[in-house]
Amino acid sequence: MSAINGEYEVRIAGEEYILRYDWSALAEVEAKHGQDPNLFSPEVVASVAAFGLKKRHPEMTAEKIVQLSPPLVPFAASVQKALQWAYFGDKGMPEDGGKKKAGKGGFWRRIGSLFSKV
Repeated sequence: MSAINGEYEVRIAGEEYILRYDWSALAEVEAKHGQDPNLFSPEVVASVAAFGLKKRHPEMTAEKIVQLSPPLVPFAASVQKALQWAYFGDKGMPEDGGKKKAGKGGFWRRIGSLFSKV
């Protein structure tokens, strides 16, 4: 396991596999499940896991993961940890959960006001 490069070991049916969410895998997860996948759904967890396993373990499809049926809560926790490492690295999730504080106006409002003057 390595928080620096986002690799996280997961156990499925007594075998160790490496989850790794590179930018391509993250893009696939977001394209299929949006920015906040429901990791309480067995099908969604299996799908998200399959994207993270794809490069090192292409045989581990979502269908195969569902068939092997690892214990859901620990498996989902491993997937979530691997995703966190992919986004935040070895620093971990920020105290505010990665959410930026809303300032007065905000970036997009400022951009909009500049364009409205043109």
